[in-house]
Amino acid sequence: MNYKFVLFDADGTLFDYKKAEEDAFLKTFSRFNMNQDIEELHRQYQKINLAIWKEFEEKKITSKKLRVERFRRLFLQEKLSLYPEEISPVYLKYLSRGNHLLDGAEEIVKYFHGKCEIALATNGLSDVQYPRIQNSRLVKYFKHIFVSEDIGFPKPDRKYFEHIFQKLPFRDSSIIVGDNLYSDIKGGSDFNIDTCWFNPEKRINESGVIPTFEISDLVELKRIIKVV
Repeated sequence: MNYKFVLFDADGTLFDYKKAEEDAFLKTFSRFNMNQDIEELHRQYQKINLAIWKEFEEKKITSKKLRVERFRRLFLQEKLSLYPEEISPVYLKYLSRGNHLLDGAEEIVKYFHGKCEIALATNGLSDVQYPRIQNSRLVKYFKHIFVSEDIGFPKPDRKYFEHIFQKLPFRDSSIIVGDNLYSDIKGGSDFNIDTCWFNPEKRINESGVIPTFEISDLVELKRIIKVV
């Protein structure tokens, strides 16, 4: 299909957030001389973090509270005498340096750059996301970067998408590409734009959310998205 505007999710679609997050966690807790099994602690943190970001997407918690609350819950669960307010800034500093890209990310962004309008749309913390993007190889391709903390609403909220399309009036010829069936695909579908679910692990979709397209490799976008 022909499109004038491709909206890319960042983490899990172009950026390797898992690697960035794991590196930040291990460096943070190594710095604080943890005697506990850090890898096991990280696994527990991932479960808590996943749940709390879901709460954020559902507007049950603010980005400001999220920063500390995930560590408060972890330390309470693991009975650790650590201070979330002390750990969180160190972790976020390390995380803001994690600009690892997924395979094919630069190739596909470079391919669409100049052929159509492209933008980054990410749920995240501004002081983390901007340094990661600005210090990555992708920054030269994106004039438009939309971070949920700046906008005041996360994907899949309609107001997030309204903010984007007030600035870039391509709603009738747009597609969003993302790995998250809820924030990216449901968000795009609810706003009546086409969607492409990036599913490199080839997970079974049991969510009831139906994307316009599904891919397991970013290069497949060259076949799906025809630019005008």
